[in-house]
Amino acid sequence: MSLGSGGSAVGRFAVTLLRRSSETYARKQQLLQQTLYNSCSSSTGAINKWTSLAAEMDELHKQKKKKQKSQNVFQETIRWNSYASSADAAEVLEEEEKDWRIDNPFFDKARENAAGRRMQENLVGALSLEPREGEEVDETVFKNVDGRRIEDGRYAAFINRLQREGIIAENKILSDPVRTFAYGTDASFYRLNPRYVIKISSEDEIKRILPIALELGVPVTFRAAGTSLSGQAITDSVLLKLSHHGKNFRNYEIRNGGKEITVEPGLIGGEVNKLLARYKHINKLKDQYKIGPDPASIESCMIGGIVSNNSSGMCCGVAMNSYHTVKDLRLVFVDGTVLDTSIPESVEAFKQSHAYLLKQVSELAEEVQSDPDLVALIKKKFAIKCTTGYSINALVDAPPSEPMEILKKLMIGSEGTLAFVSKVTFNTVPEFPDKASCFVLFPDIEMACEAAYRLRKQGKASAVELFDRASLKEFENDEKMLKLVKGLSDSGPDAASLLIECTGPDDDDLNERIKAVVDLLREEKYIGPREDISMEIGDFPFTKVADEYKCYWNARKGLIPIVGGARPNGTSMLIEDVACSVDNLGKMAKDLIYMFRRYGYDDAATFGHALEGNLHLVFSQGFRNTAEIERFDAMMQEMAYIVATKYKGSLKAEHGTGRNVAPFVEMEWGTKAYDIMWRLKAIFDPDNIVNPGVILNKDPEIHMKSLKQSPVADSTYDTANKCIECGFCESNCPSRDLSLTPRQRVTVYREISRLKAKESLTIPEQERLRQMTEAFDYMGNATCAADGMCQEKCPVKINTGELIKSLREREMSESANTLAMYAANNFGVVNAMVPPLLNTVDLAHGVLGSSVLETTSRLLNKISGNSIPVWNKYMPRGAKKLDTSDCVSGAEETDIRNSVVYIPSCVTRMMGPARGDSVTEPVHEKMISILKKANYNVIIPEGIDSMCCGMMFDSRGNKPAANSKAYALEDMMKEVSMNGRIPVICDTSPCTQTIKNKLRDKMMGFSVYEPVEFVNHFCMDRLEFDKVKENVAIHIPCSSKKMGIESNFKKLAGMCAENVHESGIPCCGMAGDRGMRYEELTKSSLQHLDVPSGCKDGYSTSRTCEMSLSRQSDVNFRGLLYLIDEATRPKQKATGK
Repeated sequence: MSLGSGGSAVGRFAVTLLRRSSETYARKQQLLQQTLYNSCSSSTGAINKWTSLAAEMDELHKQKKKKQKSQNVFQETIRWNSYASSADAAEVLEEEEKDWRIDNPFFDKARENAAGRRMQENLVGALSLEPREGEEVDETVFKNVDGRRIEDGRYAAFINRLQREGIIAENKILSDPVRTFAYGTDASFYRLNPRYVIKISSEDEIKRILPIALELGVPVTFRAAGTSLSGQAITDSVLLKLSHHGKNFRNYEIRNGGKEITVEPGLIGGEVNKLLARYKHINKLKDQYKIGPDPASIESCMIGGIVSNNSSGMCCGVAMNSYHTVKDLRLVFVDGTVLDTSIPESVEAFKQSHAYLLKQVSELAEEVQSDPDLVALIKKKFAIKCTTGYSINALVDAPPSEPMEILKKLMIGSEGTLAFVSKVTFNTVPEFPDKASCFVLFPDIEMACEAAYRLRKQGKASAVELFDRASLKEFENDEKMLKLVKGLSDSGPDAASLLIECTGPDDDDLNERIKAVVDLLREEKYIGPREDISMEIGDFPFTKVADEYKCYWNARKGLIPIVGGARPNGTSMLIEDVACSVDNLGKMAKDLIYMFRRYGYDDAATFGHALEGNLHLVFSQGFRNTAEIERFDAMMQEMAYIVATKYKGSLKAEHGTGRNVAPFVEMEWGTKAYDIMWRLKAIFDPDNIVNPGVILNKDPEIHMKSLKQSPVADSTYDTANKCIECGFCESNCPSRDLSLTPRQRVTVYREISRLKAKESLTIPEQERLRQMTEAFDYMGNATCAADGMCQEKCPVKINTGELIKSLREREMSESANTLAMYAANNFGVVNAMVPPLLNTVDLAHGVLGSSVLETTSRLLNKISGNSIPVWNKYMPRGAKKLDTSDCVSGAEETDIRNSVVYIPSCVTRMMGPARGDSVTEPVHEKMISILKKANYNVIIPEGIDSMCCGMMFDSRGNKPAANSKAYALEDMMKEVSMNGRIPVICDTSPCTQTIKNKLRDKMMGFSVYEPVEFVNHFCMDRLEFDKVKENVAIHIPCSSKKMGIESNFKKLAGMCAENVHESGIPCCGMAGDRGMRYEELTKSSLQHLDVPSGCKDGYSTSRTCEMSLSRQSDVNFRGLLYLIDEATRPKQKATGK
């Protein structure tokens, strides 16, 4: 029954009562929280006082929940009685819920901290609140804190010493604005620009640099991959960079059947696991091993960071993190002393030279172990994931009489603040071959966490990942996830899920584990996306299919960057990383989700490692004004209270303290443990030289200083603006050791865009913009292969190559576009001219020799501004003319049910094998031979000599010419293939990919096949395979990887040869002819090429890639079709498929 106009008044009265009934609780809450803050801000705040306050808060919270039941009844009565009064009630309640500033001591504290100060921007775009009155910086005095490390002569003296003493070559000392800005970027939301970046080649350089830095008082920071999230790998002083520097810091040794591996810090974690897998394969071992830590960034982060941050991950938990699996370390201390804990002589020498240091370590351990309360606190903290502060569990895990063992453990998780790690020995862990995963939905996150707690106690699941509703929304954008997870799109507003993995040494063990997990979950009262949708555990079955469970885990691994990539332009992605005991996980998760809603972080997502009580909190944040800083500070303060005080958890579970939570270390640990950490720093680095300001920092506002802006980089390729600078892309980039990586290209271009967008520039800003623009032309543009392999690693699917190609298109002159269009319109002439030209050059090669041609072409390349390619001895001869005598030109001439349309690429029509190769036939001859052996009618369209996919124009930025050729080819293919009824094959992978990408009719793409893909799908039942080679090397082109046919490539090669060796190169950097015009690009990329000695044959499916691979390896690489043709013969009864 409606109450009419009176209902509105009743509604307002009811809301008033509801508001007043909660005022007592709010006042008590405010009083307690303010008392708590007074306690926390005092250096003598005691843990027991915090505990008492937290208990009283919890009691008040229970009282409030009891009252809430009757209030809910009243609210429901209002809602059902009157629509008008319901609207009024909802409006008032919503206003109260959103007005987070009212009666909020955390905001009061934040407002007091901000004190009305405005944001200020420094030269490199970093944002901080302006200094308080009376705290202005004296720019003439050096102080070892962020923003105060001015040049007072020490840096000039430092660089002079390094060069004068021959420690570092001049070209390895970088101070230009582009590379200092690019290399100084990490995955955090902080921006510090190094004064110098020094590319380190060896441990010897480190041990010679550090004593000079100590003598001159020059702070240094070590840098590996830069995927860290808490600001621990950046500095405004000197950055010692060991990543992306050729083969340096990449050595390894595997021992004891794979149970131990010693690695240097420049190897990527995923690479180490691949090395262990190859070791098992080569040595035909039964058991497979891997390193214990398995962070989501394992395919990008390096060993140096994994150890220095005490990385763990999704499956390893606490038991198999870096702390518990590192056996030995090789360290360089600030005085230049090297200690290798695996070498007895080194240990004895260190005991002699550093006896006092070890004595201090022993005394500190003895002091800690004599304090039962402190020991209990440490053990409790490290029973869950904890990387807040130093690994002071080392002080209780070994007796004081073993300071060397304590020292070794202290280094793990020290974030480069105590010493440099130059070598690590891991005790590896089993990598079980049998795996299965399931993805289970729950109506509520607390229900999901309760199930996770029961799974932890049961001990059968290897890993359990938790996702809140915001995370599930991201998964709903993944078609594969929607198909695999029943009910995902029906998830309710509070839904959550668990991703559960079981592993075992064999299938029987795995099945036993799966059964135990399923039986346990069958007891759950509610399973499904909502309480009103009844589902059972059987609706979420375990899958052993690799492609299916990898879909789950790939979605999980990419979730942090994906959530960050969805943020509004101009904001930064922030990630907090917290943990508590698993029995409290559901409650803590709900508190944090409510906190984010209250503060207006509507995009916040909560997910993490449920078995370990570990949550990742991802949200977007702007730092554009004081109000945004106040909100951020208040939220951080409240989050610290919820996690560290209320639930006795870790503010940093696995991402390292960095600068992000350095101001909260004392709050989490208490003054006694905090003081011990400062004493540890003083023992190993008393002058605060190595990575100062990280982990421990006396500035209570350091977490909201030097904040990174995220300006819009480009308006034509908006996806690039979503870059969160995570660095996942870098290991796939062919120019990573030469110039810039995709992450660095985006961040430098953002900075250029920021400077260009400013209304007025200071003189230093004008000079900075000029230098960056000029340098970016080569480092950002010219040396970008634009192959898109960065997109394969990027969870947001940013193709930085598209950004660069759009820049090339805009910079392309009208005359260049006119010339390109002329070539496109007369491509038949170009096709006819190139083979004779190549044969002429080859003839000169035979007469003059290699060195004359190479020297001459290199000179012409320089004079022409890299327009003329540099010749090498593996340049091809001209291809023989395409022989179509045994083919037809149209579908009407043959039986279409047993036919294929063959499009020989322009590359294979023009380029044949190189001089000195044992084969002389062109690729198209081999392709036709294979198709004929498979009993196919081959259709080659008329006018094929004038056709091209357009890639050669597209990569240079000639879009009109590229599109003209691509569309003409599409029209011809559709006509000849009868709109795709007949399959179409192209013999070169990059061309096939370009054809598919350029199609206007996307359905036509399902009929276009790359050669390996076609043979695998349509020829396997028509051909007999023999293994005709003992050893072959293969390079799978980036285009093949992007099309998802990598496994088929390896499979076919394995059917033709006994042993197949992969190149280990994501992309060769050839990029059409760019690698011939900028030969340093392919040389840099291919320095890691892995071709075993004695291997005489290499195969790929890209003629230009094969040229660069041959030059680098001195082994003739040719098309895989040559190997397939040699290894196959027709089956006796070949039939249509």
